[in-house]
Amino acid sequence: MKKNKKFYLDLDTIKIFEKVEDISINILDSGGRFVGFSKGSEILDAMKREDVIGKHVLEVYKFYDGEVSPALRVLKNGEPLKDFNIRYMNANGKHIDAVSCVYPIFDKTGKEIVGSMCIYRDKSDFIYLSKKLEQLEEKLRKQEKKSNGTRYQISDISGVSESIRDCTQQAELAASLSAPVLIYGETGTGKEVFAQSIHNASSRSSAPFVAINCSAIPEALLESTLFGTVKGAYTGASDTKGLFEAAENGTVFLDEINSMDLMLQSKILRILETGTYRRVGSTKELTTNAQIISAMNEHPQAAIERGRVRSDLYYRLATLTIALPPLRERREDIIPLALSFLNSESAAMGKKLYDFSKDSRTFLFNYDWPGNVRELKHVIVRAILLSPYNSNVITSDLLPMDLKKSTAGRTLLDNEAWSPASPHSLKSLTEAFERKVILQALSTHNYNITKSAESLGMVRQSLQYKMRTLGIKNSRYHFED
Repeated sequence: MKKNKKFYLDLDTIKIFEKVEDISINILDSGGRFVGFSKGSEILDAMKREDVIGKHVLEVYKFYDGEVSPALRVLKNGEPLKDFNIRYMNANGKHIDAVSCVYPIFDKTGKEIVGSMCIYRDKSDFIYLSKKLEQLEEKLRKQEKKSNGTRYQISDISGVSESIRDCTQQAELAASLSAPVLIYGETGTGKEVFAQSIHNASSRSSAPFVAINCSAIPEALLESTLFGTVKGAYTGASDTKGLFEAAENGTVFLDEINSMDLMLQSKILRILETGTYRRVGSTKELTTNAQIISAMNEHPQAAIERGRVRSDLYYRLATLTIALPPLRERREDIIPLALSFLNSESAAMGKKLYDFSKDSRTFLFNYDWPGNVRELKHVIVRAILLSPYNSNVITSDLLPMDLKKSTAGRTLLDNEAWSPASPHSLKSLTEAFERKVILQALSTHNYNITKSAESLGMVRQSLQYKMRTLGIKNSRYHFED
């Protein structure tokens, strides 16, 4: 709106403004009484239109810092106020910090001020939009940097547990070397996340990262996919590059290598030993300098004993080994991971979700997560999709029924670690039990030390000492009081 623009509002226009939900719009008459109160104002101020219309602005709002109502100022001097911060408390005691603009309303002649219109929005909306913009800029920055076919880097690995920090340190070490790396862990623990992170932290980051799931490609095609073919190798074959050629100077990630045919494993072994291979149908030796990162969804020793992995290949693959723990064995990471997913995924969906209710935290913490981090992410995304648009918290009714049923009635002793038959000392069992009790309390109270200590019947200092002795770190995704 231009500086000297004067405008007139009739009753029908006011009614249209009252239907607006995305922003708050208040309209006063010349006496400072409400004649318009939009749906957005009802939402932000938590007041009904019928409780406001006809009341004086100072009956409805109390302004801080000795501030006079901006709307009354505009009624008095006829000059608009633009893009200013305002802090006030409404008649229901709700404190609001907003960004506002106020414009005078003139009669049809444009000479007499007959009212004012205030357009305002919760300041947290701008903070949210600013953060979302930062996230989008960061996402674009990462996409530009990751034209090598990857999405993740080491800073994307979330977790506060000792075990995941150890894995991250090993990944950083692996990135500084060119030796083969073997990553193993259950399905969904993040093996490819680690593989990509190692690649992006290494000197090879500008070169291609080529991944293949060895269980997803038929045995007859896997060899030609890896090594390429020459024309005439078989009916319809043409000169085609394989993944090792495509990954020149970069990284080849062989996921689920324990599903690869043993004969083909011998050819991978040859690459590791000599750096050479042949295309299918060719006698010509080709060389590769690609780093090999491989992964298994079972313990390597079990894979060897079951005849799924050659022992000689394992010894060459496992120059550096990273064992990723299942999520149920690092429960202190569950809520931080869930909050991380909630923050990133809700922003991407245009929702403002910041936390989980107390009972939903309990369900998430107690569930065993057989699908590990991948399953946790899917549960959080599902909850975001089902959540009401104006909600800020994920409640337990948004979680899958199977998840809630599997944790219903569970106590802290419902775990094999607490079995009397477990081969552990009394001291280790006691420490494990104390650790789980403390983690449960921290999770329930959003990692607030004081509240967690009170719930455990401890003083704050005692809880902090116990956390240090048990190696429990306060989550970086929460604020300590």
